[in-house]
Amino acid sequence: MTSVAVRERVAGHQRIREGVEICVEVLGEDLTAFLAGANSVGEFRGWASGPVLSSDPPARRVAAAAEVVAIFAMVNRTALAAPWLREVGPAGIVPARALRESTGDPATVKALHEAAEAWTAAF
Repeated sequence: MTSVAVRERVAGHQRIREGVEICVEVLGEDLTAFLAGANSVGEFRGWASGPVLSSDPPARRVAAAAEVVAIFAMVNRTALAAPWLREVGPAGIVPARALRESTGDPATVKALHEAAEAWTAAF
């Protein structure tokens, strides 16, 4: 592995770690574990100390959740991010469930972010 590849991998791991820290701090460990796709907080803690969170779907879901937190932070409503993720939306969709059941694919993440932006625009 080249030094560039190693640096990119370390930088990517650091971004994932930062996303996890942001989510746990703002959303709580239970919701962050749920969003990542873990079946329990204990399983999530094991992921956080191992390679699972560097795998694509859990990492993309945590990154998407951290971006939702950032959207709420832009309007100084960070404390509302977790309740919004748990809320049943107008179409009967719970954002947290939609994210958990996704692979963190770009279409789902875009829809989630647009919904969060629309909701926060009311402030």
